[in-house]
Amino acid sequence: MRGRLHDLARRIATAIREALRSEAAGREDTGLVEFLPGPRLWALSVVLASWELSKPEANRAELAQLLRGSGVTSFWARLDLFAPQLNPFIQAARDASKPEEIAEAALRFFEAVHQIGPPLIRQVTKSRDFRVATEVISRDLKETADSQDDWRPGSANAEREEIATFYLTLIGYSRRQVEVFLAGPKR
Repeated sequence: MRGRLHDLARRIATAIREALRSEAAGREDTGLVEFLPGPRLWALSVVLASWELSKPEANRAELAQLLRGSGVTSFWARLDLFAPQLNPFIQAARDASKPEEIAEAALRFFEAVHQIGPPLIRQVTKSRDFRVATEVISRDLKETADSQDDWRPGSANAEREEIATFYLTLIGYSRRQVEVFLAGPKR
C-alpha cells in the first residue's frame, strides 16, 4: 500500500506542480503559489492520494496505519463532500504519463480549485490540522523515499527527468541528446 500511495501522490504532485508552473497560474488570482509551498504541496498530494485509495473500504485500515499520527484520515470525510469536483482531477493525474496528459491534469486541478473556491483551499492548507499532517508526512512519508536512486527514464523520478530535460534543452541540447543522456551508458 505504501508504494501505491507514494506513486499516486507523486502523480498528483506532478500535476499540481505543472499547474503552478503554467501560464494560467500567473494569470489566475488564486494565490496557489503562495499557499502551496513544497512541503504543503506534497502533504496535499498525500492527503488526496490516500483519500482516493481509501474508497475501497478494505484499504482503509492499512492506510490509517500507514498515516497514523498525521490526522490525514480525518480529511477523508470532508473530501467526500467535494468528490464531484476532485474526481476528474485525481483520475487525470492518476492516468497521466505524457506531457499533454499532465497538462490536462493540471487544467483539471485549476477547475477543481475554482469550483471548490481558492479561499476554502487556502483556509484548509493553512489550518492547524493540515500543519500537523504536513509535519508528519514530511517526516514519515518523504516524497523520494522509495525511489531515490532510481533515475531511469520512465521511473518514478519522472519529475526529476522533466526538470533535467527542461534545463538541458534550455542550454542548447537537442531532445534526442537529452534522451540519450538520461538513458545512461550503454552496456
